[in-house]
Amino acid sequence: MSTLRWLAVGAVVCVLSGAARAEEKPDYAKMLVGKWEITKADEGTVAPGTIVVFTDDGKIKLTGKKDDKDITMEGTYKVEGDKFTFTFKDGDNEHKDTITITKITKTEMTTKNKEGKVVECKRKS
Repeated sequence: MSTLRWLAVGAVVCVLSGAARAEEKPDYAKMLVGKWEITKADEGTVAPGTIVVFTDDGKIKLTGKKDDKDITMEGTYKVEGDKFTFTFKDGDNEHKDTITITKITKTEMTTKNKEGKVVECKRKS
C-alpha cells in the first residue's frame, strides 16, 4: 500500500510540474530580437510598412515613411517582463515610451501603448 501512495504522489508531482511549465511566459527579450514589419497599426502610432529592428545588444532601428518622407530613427530599448521601453534621440530631444507585448510568436507580434493603441507586426528575419 505504501508503494502505491508514493507512486500516486510521484504522478501528481509530475502532472503539476508539467502544467507549471506549460504556463511559463515566453522569453520576450529573446523573441523580440530580429526584424519586424508593421502590418497593421492604429492611427497615431507608426505607419504600416515600417521596419523595426531589435538587436540582442539593446539597440533599436526604425525605418519607414512619415508624411511621404523617408525616416530613420535609432535608439535603445530594454525589456522588462512583457513590456519594452525604447528611447530615440533627435538632436537635443529625446522620445521615450513603454510598449506592452500582448502576443508574440516566432512570426507575429501584437503590441499596445499606454493609450491602448495597437500595432501588429510580422517577423521579416
